[in-house]
Amino acid sequence: MPQVKYIGSSAKTDSINGIGLRWEPGQVRNVTAEVAERLLAYTDTWAREETGKAPDADPVGLAVAEKPVEEPLPVIDFHAMDKKALVEFAEHKYNERLDKRLTEDTIRHKVISLFTKNEMGE
Repeated sequence: MPQVKYIGSSAKTDSINGIGLRWEPGQVRNVTAEVAERLLAYTDTWAREETGKAPDADPVGLAVAEKPVEEPLPVIDFHAMDKKALVEFAEHKYNERLDKRLTEDTIRHKVISLFTKNEMGE
């Protein structure tokens, strides 16, 4: 487990995204290999510590990025709607006026197409 020593002369907060630890001059910490690699690139600020003792029990690692939660698509039963409900849905939801002279199946297909285009980004 790598140990890194802060060799600066004043307190510093590292600028590694997901870490941001405050370091005091001469402070040694256990870190993960990835964090050590990022810090040790700046040889004027950080040095590898070879003492063999462990100042901290757990190594400091990068924070795990949270996965964005996808919003579920709304569930709409277009097949349960009659012709009038389909026409009203299209008009209110998508500001689309459908020809009421079309068959119910044709209107249903048009509404499903509007839903797919607007809600699913296609």
